[in-house]
Amino acid sequence: MTQDTDELAAWTERTLGTKVELARLPAEASTRRFFRVSTNGSTFVAMHSPPDTEDNPRFVRLTGLFRQHGLATPEVHATDLERGFLLLEDLGGRDFAAAYANGDVDAPLGEAVATLVKLQTVVSDDIPPYTIGRFTDELAIFTEWLLTRFLDLELPEVFVGIHESLIAATQSVPQCTVHRDYHCRNLIWRNDGRVGIVDFQDALIGPACYDIASLLRDCYVEFDEGTVARWRDRFFDLASLDCDRKTFVRAFDLVAMQRQLKAVGIFARLYLQHGRDSHLGDILPVLKRIARLAHDYPETRDLAAWLDAIVLPRASRRIDFTP
Repeated sequence: MTQDTDELAAWTERTLGTKVELARLPAEASTRRFFRVSTNGSTFVAMHSPPDTEDNPRFVRLTGLFRQHGLATPEVHATDLERGFLLLEDLGGRDFAAAYANGDVDAPLGEAVATLVKLQTVVSDDIPPYTIGRFTDELAIFTEWLLTRFLDLELPEVFVGIHESLIAATQSVPQCTVHRDYHCRNLIWRNDGRVGIVDFQDALIGPACYDIASLLRDCYVEFDEGTVARWRDRFFDLASLDCDRKTFVRAFDLVAMQRQLKAVGIFARLYLQHGRDSHLGDILPVLKRIARLAHDYPETRDLAAWLDAIVLPRASRRIDFTP
């Protein structure tokens, strides 16, 4: 237990007026830490969200906004925003990763798609646009942290054109509210059949294909292409987007590549900057999925060839010898 964790536990006990037990929940790719709180037969989630790196007031505002629209984000019971302590509703312990592992795929995916359609109707001045500059900065996370710092590789000139294609895809479909991390570890499969949603504090107005790509081309689980196509098409039909299906499918795949390139960069940064190896094992599988998908599009085939020939072998050796 760190000093921050001790202080969080003491604050939680004062808030609830009773002794509590804190059980650490799995770490995600952020600076926040979560603990399940058990007391008197009830459970809560205590969150330490460092105020120097996290916008906690916006988290609280978005929680209320999404709940007003019928989405199952956690109720905020108490806050100490100066120290980054929040006491939240416990949405349950079975995330979509656990549901998938139990062989239950279509039921949670169906609810996640319906919930996503509802989420995309949210409009608020508190949700700013997902700018081209931001997408560009995200690809720079891949080049700086995975490619340069982790693998000691140089970016090939061909990546400039690929970069432009990936960014252009984000602008080729209608824009709406996007969660930005709508994947199996941030979706809770609740006993009442509703989808609990966490890690939504970075929501922006972005491409309508972004969250469905995050869900179906998840960094932590891989679906067969038949499942991907079926639920992608179901989402497209329910969302009634102002674009044709072919445009949407292409954007869905290229945006998935952009997102996954950013993700592997973040995984490398977690290790190099914060000493956390929790996501090193995800780098190779995600790179392989990017390469397979990139083979399907003329504008990204050079990316696929480069990943297969240079990046994947170097990443495999680097991870094998990482202490």
